[in-house]
Amino acid sequence: MRNKIYSIMAVAFIAAASWGAKAQNGLNSPYSQFGIGEIKSPYTNPITNALGGLSYTVRNNFSINSNNPASYSAIDTNSFVFDFGMVFDFEHLSTNSQNYSDANGNLSHLAIGLPITRWWKTSLGLVPWSDLNYKTTIVAPDSNLGNTTTVFDGSGGINKIYWGHAFSITPALSAGFNANFLFGNISRAITYSFDSTYALNSRKQKETVVKNFSLDFGLQYVMPLGNDNSLSFGLTYSCPFKLNVDDKATIYTFSTKGITEYVADTVFPTENYTSTLQLPSVVGLGVAFTKNNRWTIGLDLTYSQWSGAKYIENTTKNIFGDWNAIEYVDNYRMAIGFERKSDRNASKYYQRMSYRAGIHYESGKTEILSTRINDYGIHAGMSFPVRKMKSFINFSIQYGSYGTTDLVRKQYLQLGLSLSTSDTWFKKRKYE
Repeated sequence: MRNKIYSIMAVAFIAAASWGAKAQNGLNSPYSQFGIGEIKSPYTNPITNALGGLSYTVRNNFSINSNNPASYSAIDTNSFVFDFGMVFDFEHLSTNSQNYSDANGNLSHLAIGLPITRWWKTSLGLVPWSDLNYKTTIVAPDSNLGNTTTVFDGSGGINKIYWGHAFSITPALSAGFNANFLFGNISRAITYSFDSTYALNSRKQKETVVKNFSLDFGLQYVMPLGNDNSLSFGLTYSCPFKLNVDDKATIYTFSTKGITEYVADTVFPTENYTSTLQLPSVVGLGVAFTKNNRWTIGLDLTYSQWSGAKYIENTTKNIFGDWNAIEYVDNYRMAIGFERKSDRNASKYYQRMSYRAGIHYESGKTEILSTRINDYGIHAGMSFPVRKMKSFINFSIQYGSYGTTDLVRKQYLQLGLSLSTSDTWFKKRKYE
C-alpha cells in the first residue's frame, strides 16, 4: 500500500514541478492586469468546490481542507493523508461587440496531512494564490505614422506554500492555524509599434518578484444533538498584511526585422525598487447541520475588507502611470452546500459514493468605471471510492458568470478532479 502512495506522490510532485513552467500559458483574463493579478478562488478543491465553496465546517479523515486549519484535527491518529488535484477551465469572454473562448488546465492543490500526537495534527501543502495572464491589442489610425498598435500583455502568478497545525482542545472543539509563504513572478509590458519607418517602436516593461509571509486561523465546533445528528460551526480569520514586491522596470525603443527585435536605445534604465500591496483581513463564518451522519446542509458567509487594499508603487519609478478607474471595495461571499455522505459499509457501490451540490454568490472586490465585478455560480460533484483502498477519486463541476458585457463578461465552466487517500502508517504491529 505504501508503495502505491509513494508512486502517486512522485507523479504529483513531478506535475507540481512542471506547473511553474506552464503557468504562463493560462487563460486570457482581462481583469488580472491590475495589482498582482486575479486572486485565485481558494475553493478549487473538488470536495469543497462541489459544495459551492462551503468549507468552514467541512472536516473528514481522508482529505485536506486548508480553508479552515482546525479541520486537520479530523485526521486519524495513525494515518497519513495525501490529497492532490487538478482543475480544467473553459471560458467564454464577451463584450457588447466581441467574443472569445479559451481553455486551460492547472494544479488545484497538493497537500499532505499526518498526526504529531493524538491531539496535534499537521498539514503541508501547495496551492495557487493569484494568476496574471492577459493580452489586449488596440489599433488606432494616425495621419502621420499610419496605424499605431498598442499591446498590453502580462503573465505569471503567485503561489502559496502553507504549513498548518490543528489542536483538539476538547472532543468537540478544535483550533488551528496556517503559516503561509507567498512567492512568484509577474511580467507586464506595454508595446507601441508604428507602420511608419520614421518612428521607432517602444516598450515599457516591468518584472515583479513576490516573497512574503501571512497567517490564517480557524476554529471548529461540533455539537452532538443525539440520534447521530449534529450541528457544526466554523470560524476563520486571515490577518491583513503588506505584500512587499521587488520590481525591475525599463523603457526602451527597438526596431524589428522579421520576428527579431533589435534594441535601439534605453530610455529608462533597468533598476530595482520596492513596491507594496496592502492586503485585507478576511473573516469566514460557517454553520452546518448533519442528520444520521449521512446528510449535511450548510451555509458559509465570508467578508473581505478589500476597501483597505492599496497598491503603492514607488512614485518615482511608476512607468505605467496611475490607474484611477479601478477601486477596491469590500467583498461579501455566500455559499450554500448539500452533501449525501458515503456509507463505507454498504454492499452496493453507489451507496459508498458521496454526492454534493451547491451555489455561491460573491459581490466582488473591485469596481471598474463604477461597475461592480460580481460573481455567481452553481456547483455539483461526486466522490468515487477506490476498491481495496482507503481512497476516493473526487469530481466537481462548476458553471458561473463574472463581470458584465459593458466591460468584459466571463462565463466559465470548471471541472475538478482529485485523489484523496489515507493509509495507516503509525500503528505498531504486534507479532505472536
